[in-house]
Amino acid sequence: MTSRSSCCGRLNPEPLGYDPQQDPIRTLPSTSLQDLGALPARPGVYVFFGYNELPLYVGKSVDIRSRVRSHLQQPVSRRHGQMVAQAQRIAWRRTSGDLGAQLLEADLIKRWIPLYNRQLRKRVRMVSWNWPPGEERPTLTDGQWVVAARSRFYGLFRNRRDAQMTLRDIATEASLCLRVLGLESGQGRCFGYQIGRCLGACCGAETREAHARRARDAMERLRIENWPWPGRVAFRENGPHGDVGLHVVDHWHYQGSVERLDDLHSLPDTRGFDIDTYRILNRFLSSPDDTVEPIPIDGEIDAT
Repeated sequence: MTSRSSCCGRLNPEPLGYDPQQDPIRTLPSTSLQDLGALPARPGVYVFFGYNELPLYVGKSVDIRSRVRSHLQQPVSRRHGQMVAQAQRIAWRRTSGDLGAQLLEADLIKRWIPLYNRQLRKRVRMVSWNWPPGEERPTLTDGQWVVAARSRFYGLFRNRRDAQMTLRDIATEASLCLRVLGLESGQGRCFGYQIGRCLGACCGAETREAHARRARDAMERLRIENWPWPGRVAFRENGPHGDVGLHVVDHWHYQGSVERLDDLHSLPDTRGFDIDTYRILNRFLSSPDDTVEPIPIDGEIDAT
């Protein structure tokens, strides 16, 4: 197969934007395994495609060409070697830097569920403990909830059973009342109080207010950081080679990347929570870097 794009530098630079509404499977530049010189030595995402245009593996790197060569020359496992043997072409999408590459990699893995990505991060509906201020106990919330300043979410779980088991473990460690937390039914003294595992919020030995404070403190390690802006934010990334990308995120939901703010109208306005975006951005935000600048682009969100 001949290369669909020449090496970066021989032609005009490739666009750095990404619109999740458009499936890029046939629009990505690609090359054969015999012409790796066509791959850019720049940050971005690469995709190994097999027969019938089957996505085999999605990866990211700050140097696509070098990373793909290491795949082909030094398979690290039998499974890795099988993937290389099935590959028919290698496609790529350049990004401005590592942040753009991580966001794009996570989105493409969820979109295509490639055969050889070890962690198949499907778009699942997570559940979380929601404990708004003033409420006596947390409640489980599922679906595409939004992390807003008015809410307090604790933990991310694949199902209600895991969420309840985790809260039970925390209750045992902190001598909390399972009945007050809504994990047991009944009235009067709970079984935990009778065996010394509850301080008595169920029967008045401890005030409900004191119990709620202790419970919130015990659950603090699970708390999900609230989205600190009123709406969408464009994370401006200045790449190591002078490239600039704007990665648009709304309430921990990656909406795509553009090269100019004028291009924002082409991106979807879907709000929701994505665990990969949350983890990726928190790594960058926890270690401030002058190569990434958040630019708020929306006002107040609808409070409903």
